[in-house]
Order: sequence, then structure tokens, then C-alpha cells
Amino acid sequence: MKLSRVLLPVALAGALLMTACSAGGAPAQDSAGADCLPAGKASDSVEVKGNVGSGLKLTSKTPVSAKKYERSVLKPGKGGTAKDGQAVSVAMTMFSGSDGSVVQELPESSVPFSKNGLTGWAYEGLRCATTGEQAAVIAPYAEVFGKAKPEQTGVPGITEKDSIVIVMEFGKITDAKDAPAQPGTLKPDQLLKKAEGTAKKAPSGFPAVELAKDGSPTITMPKGAEAPKDLSIATLIQGNGDKVQPGDRVYVNYRGVIWRTGEEFDSSWSRGQPAPFVTNEVVPGFTKALEGQKVGSQIIAILPPAEGYGPNTAAQLKRGNPNLDVTNDDTLVFVFDILGTVPAGSQQAQ
Repeated sequence: MKLSRVLLPVALAGALLMTACSAGGAPAQDSAGADCLPAGKASDSVEVKGNVGSGLKLTSKTPVSAKKYERSVLKPGKGGTAKDGQAVSVAMTMFSGSDGSVVQELPESSVPFSKNGLTGWAYEGLRCATTGEQAAVIAPYAEVFGKAKPEQTGVPGITEKDSIVIVMEFGKITDAKDAPAQPGTLKPDQLLKKAEGTAKKAPSGFPAVELAKDGSPTITMPKGAEAPKDLSIATLIQGNGDKVQPGDRVYVNYRGVIWRTGEEFDSSWSRGQPAPFVTNEVVPGFTKALEGQKVGSQIIAILPPAEGYGPNTAAQLKRGNPNLDVTNDDTLVFVFDILGTVPAGSQQAQ
């Protein structure tokens, strides 16, 4: 799910701007002087429990629907709203309005605030945001998915008559000089073709990994073994390149399978090109498996639910494959090659 019309950058510039507030503590207008999106019966009904962006649950009654945008403040914030070109730190959880199931969760990241750069629902959610505020936006299907058919969304059971419940929690609004810099990018010819270095033997109890000529792995679970209860990481090939630091952009080829079944749920090798990640934009276990490793390395990581998608595991993985045999209790296994990295704060391609 995209906040931006192209991709969701992590950081941009901004400056605090105070606005008039209503008696309830929420802004009455955005920084441009336009009235804030009004609340409605649907958005006012929203109740949630847990952490926005990580394990949030919709506890109010469903179905929830609206024919146009509605926005209610669930918890007031303080200070001013952002103006065009600034950045707002935001965590987000999206629910299906039909049954309250999680569509997607995004951990807190700094989002550039721009009317022309954001999708409509994201702009309406952000333009009256204040630091510390929690808000619920109700958006009709078409406002989120456009002309895409329900079967193309990856959301099980959704129809074009349904609405989406978007809960956002806002952190700091940053000045340009304070906003974290988005790492630069690398061109395909600047990346390794596959992991290269010294082969290492994985500890006892880890899945067996066999590599094809292109480096893509076949992952086989140890027969009869239960999945580890804790995050487990091992190096299969020790590279000699730059070390991955927190906040870096990292290019990896990866394959993810479910421990219980061995079934693949995602693979950049299957798509034919490496995937770039900023280390703090992925699930906790993947972050821990990436940071501190060297370019050229091949890593195997076993993620129990708490280190992956937690109670949203099935909903997240079924978005790409509605028929996938997966439960929220499943442990995930990743094998990935680190092909290149760009330091945090580096704006230029290397």
C-alpha cells in the first residue's frame, strides 16, 4: 500500500507551523487555512487497542463504511500542523471496514507532506495532524484502490462496496535541517551478482540450504524439528564488503518460506531482481539480521511471529497469495544475499 503517488520515501524536509485549534484540542484548519476533514458517524465509531503500526486491533463494531472521507481524532495531539514540503513522522494500520481484519501495518517513519505527492486518503489523514495525535480516517474502496479489482488488491474477501479504516499516529513534524536523510541508491551494475566470500557451516538445527548456479537457495527444514522460539541468525557465506549500519539502504536477493510447510511466500529471486530496503523499514527480525552484516554475505534468519508480522502474519502474507497455507503462529525463514549498501544520510548514488 502506498502513501505516495510513486513510492513512500522515508524522510524529507519540514518546519513547524502553528494553527488555530478547536475547543476539542484538534486543529480546525490545516496550515493552508482550509477546513480540516470533518468527522462522521463511521469515523467516530472507531475504537482500537494496541500499538499503531504493530499489532493494533480494531475493537469497535463492524462493518464500518462511508461514502466519502471521514476523519476523527481518537487521541488529541499538540502543536502545529505541517505545510507543503515538510515531513511528518507517522505509524499506520489499515483495516478492512467489512470485518476489521488487518490490511497492512506500517511502522513509524518520516513521510514527506505534499499535496501533489500523496494519495488522497494519505493527504487527508496528514494535513491536520499534530504531534502525539491518533486519528482514524474512513475511505471508500475506490479512494484507496482506485480502479483495481478486488482480486488484484491481495486483500481477502474485500469488495468494491467496502470501506477502509486507516488509523494513524503522528510523531514529530521536522524542519528540513532535522529531517533524517533518505539514503541514496545504487545502479544494477554497482551490485554484486550473488553472495561471495567464505562459506560457513550453519549451527545444528538450522534448515539446510542448497544453492543454484545463480545463488538462489533451496531451503529444507530439519526433519521432525520444531521451529526455534527465539530469533535465530547464522552466516552461510561471509562477505568482505562494507558493513550494513542502521538506517542504510541495503540491496538483497532473498527467499522467504514458512517453517511448518516449507512453502515459499516471497522471493526476489523469483521476480528476477534484487530488492532495496532501508533497514528500519522492515520487520524487526529482518532488521536485526541485516544490520552489522557485510556486503557479499549470505544470511539465514529464522523469525518467530514476534520478530515478523506477529498477529498479522496471515493477513500480510496472504496479500500476495490468498491461497497460502499460513497462520499467525507460523515461523518464517529467510535466506538472503547482501549485494550492496548505501549509508544512511548519503543522498547521491554511489
